[in-house]
Amino acid sequence: MNTAAEPIRVGVESRIPRAEYDPIKSVSITRLKELRRSPQHYQYSLEHPKKSGALTLGIAAHIAVLEPDRFANEFAIWERITDAGAMAPRRGQHWDAFRASYADRTILTPKEAGLCQQIAGAVRNDALAMKYLASGDPEVTLLWETMGRQCKGRSDWLTRIDGKPYIVGLKTARDCRPFVFGAQCAKLGYHLQFAFYHDGYEAISSVRPTLVEIVVESAPPHAVAVYRITDDVLAQGREEYLRLLELLARCEAENYWPGPVPQEEDLTLPTWAYTGGDDDIEELGLIGAERGNS
Repeated sequence: MNTAAEPIRVGVESRIPRAEYDPIKSVSITRLKELRRSPQHYQYSLEHPKKSGALTLGIAAHIAVLEPDRFANEFAIWERITDAGAMAPRRGQHWDAFRASYADRTILTPKEAGLCQQIAGAVRNDALAMKYLASGDPEVTLLWETMGRQCKGRSDWLTRIDGKPYIVGLKTARDCRPFVFGAQCAKLGYHLQFAFYHDGYEAISSVRPTLVEIVVESAPPHAVAVYRITDDVLAQGREEYLRLLELLARCEAENYWPGPVPQEEDLTLPTWAYTGGDDDIEELGLIGAERGNS
């Protein structure tokens, strides 16, 4: 909860640097989704932010698509080749010197940089996607209040079409087909993010935005899909994120952060494990293997 010493900020601001955005004390949907697993995982995530190569590559792809002029200023490409014609390893004196020369940039390999540019080209050549990306602002920060808390969100893109606001997201995926990406949304909680940003913008402006998600496949031919986020998806996401906020309030009040299995429970097997018999196991060669080892 916010205190009198921490006034709640409200507004829409574009291009706030990540170094300024991250320290803002507030609830973000990225952290809140950790509660879907357990309060223990949520609390751990606050103290141990995730850092990964996949995350870096995702950020690079976003910048290549949405802010191409910024890409060269944010990233450097490690292109040193060994005498044998292979990419030089990222270690040793040459690597140390290169890293020191570009200390203010994130370093990518030529393959990673090329992939980002291919993804950007695919999106930029897609007429449906460019309907929303032809004009607008990238990395738009939303700051608002929900249930007495400072909340924040960082929309990939914000634009207006015929005077109406559109919050536009950009995601890479292995498969952009509706039934596959829909399952990914449910698994990773994207629908919570959609609702969180929608409600945040409405809380700030008293105007309901339309949400659109642009999905580009991470492997060639980098197919692109554009999805409108419907009211039923928003309603489901809203129900879940509000429930998580209530859970967070209880955990804070009780200072109790249980894991995903807080009490002793009986172990259960999945349904498919009970349907087979010895014949099924023999087909897998498991019974023979067990007998051979006995």
